[in-house]
Amino acid sequence: MQHSRNRDLDGVRGLAILLVVAAHSGLPVRWGGLSGVTLFFVLSGYLITSLLLREWARWGSISLWRFWGRRALRLLPALVLLLALAPVVLWATGDDRLSTYPTAALASLFYVGNWVRISGTDLGVLNHLWSLSVEEQFYVVWPALFIGLMTWWRSRALAVVLSLAALATFYSVWTVGAAIRLDISTETNAFALLLGVGLAFALAEVCARGWELPAANPVVPFVVMVAVSAFPSHGIEVDHPLFRPLGAVYAVLGVWLVYAAVSGHSKVVGSRVMVFFGTVSYALYLWHQTFINSLLLGEHSTPRNLVLIAAAVVVSWLSWVLVERPVGRLRGRLRLDQPSHRQQEFVDRQAAAARPRAAPTA
Repeated sequence: MQHSRNRDLDGVRGLAILLVVAAHSGLPVRWGGLSGVTLFFVLSGYLITSLLLREWARWGSISLWRFWGRRALRLLPALVLLLALAPVVLWATGDDRLSTYPTAALASLFYVGNWVRISGTDLGVLNHLWSLSVEEQFYVVWPALFIGLMTWWRSRALAVVLSLAALATFYSVWTVGAAIRLDISTETNAFALLLGVGLAFALAEVCARGWELPAANPVVPFVVMVAVSAFPSHGIEVDHPLFRPLGAVYAVLGVWLVYAAVSGHSKVVGSRVMVFFGTVSYALYLWHQTFINSLLLGEHSTPRNLVLIAAAVVVSWLSWVLVERPVGRLRGRLRLDQPSHRQQEFVDRQAAAARPRAAPTA
């Protein structure tokens, strides 16, 4: 069950990247960028919160430095590789955006690219990394908030989280402002992350109470997500007012899909193809849009974009095999999966309290 569940979640991640790639290629999945990124956010909120809940249950606290260290090992290697090689692509193609590349690279490396873009600075071939900035800001802030929530409002944590998710969704749908802020700011995208957080808390509560929820087949929300992502569009000027309401729809579908992947199994969602794309999804997200937005192979067209996406798949697989996976093994050497001294003391106290006391001697 655990193996299938993990494969299906990888398949969900694979669907998210395929929706994004299809939209950027020019294929008739015009809403795939919005639905795919929203699905990524929901999945990230669920997975990170599930990890935090398990760590809290096992060790009685959260080691922030170990958490951030694991995130850095997962995210930085592929990003640094991209930032190191992207200027080579710009130089080789005579792209005049090379002169402004240092600013774009620093904004992306420090995960503030979305706010730099909102301030009016174009990041060129790194414009798409705004969503990575949103996720990393979540990784920095949410664990600290989680500690406070579990320390002072643990009994009401689910209600607090669901209320925040509802408020954030309402805000995202109804707030007004500049188009770029509505699209890529942290606060207008927080709702999808919070819905994933709410799902993690809800399933943990169900498990703690010993309830059993019905299993769901992931293929149903999988197909629905694809179908709604292919909803007809008419261009940015006409469609933009639909972005925030549709984002909420995609987030709800994402919650359904993630829950189904956790509780059930599908040979489609958990297939080798979907799991492969889920495995390389991070690097593929980094590279495919960098290639598409470059001057490689001339003018933009769907055939040209598909060729560059195929190249990005190869580069992403190499990134996973040669960089991401080897660096990820450093978690053991750096003891990032081991408890902190405080956490070990908590376990020792629990073990001591559980030992039966010796009977008094006569």
